Amino acid sequence: MDSYITTDNMLQNCEGIRTYDGTENISSGIAYQEGDILLSNIRPYLKKIWQADRNGSCSPDVLVLRPNTEKVDKQFLYYSLRRDAFFDYIMNEAGTKGLKMPRGNKNGIIKYAIALPSMEEQKRIVEEISNLDTLIEDAKTTMNNCSIRKKYILERYIPKIRNYHPIHD
Repeated sequence: MDSYITTDNMLQNCEGIRTYDGTENISSGIAYQEGDILLSNIRPYLKKIWQADRNGSCSPDVLVLRPNTEKVDKQFLYYSLRRDAFFDYIMNEAGTKGLKMPRGNKNGIIKYAIALPSMEEQKRIVEEISNLDTLIEDAKTTMNNCSIRKKYILERYIPKIRNYHPIHD
């Protein structure tokens, strides 16, 4: 179920999604397409947002935003919405309902205004951010591999203790 998205399998702080592991008999869903922006409408302060890299469906608690590509580059809009200013807008200006699990106001959310440079400038900005995203992902991979390499070195070069020898007498 790689293509079904709920607020539960969306990750906080704009970190994307994880595979859906809930029930397989889903009675309804909202269709989304590759390039659409999915936004959790429950507890917007958790900053759950994802740009779809596939077609699929989502729960009604996930908003599907489809950019007008004649006016805005899909990735430019996504990066514009990943900012803290957008989530602050949802919580403070667009209006939310509920205290324990606030929901964003859909009509207020779609009124959010973004700076819209020329399409060429949008693409330049997206390219620069994408390059930085690649560097960040490479750094994360390196960091994850460090613990694996450290464990390997510890296991290889520090022999297992067969006879206990205290450091101090």
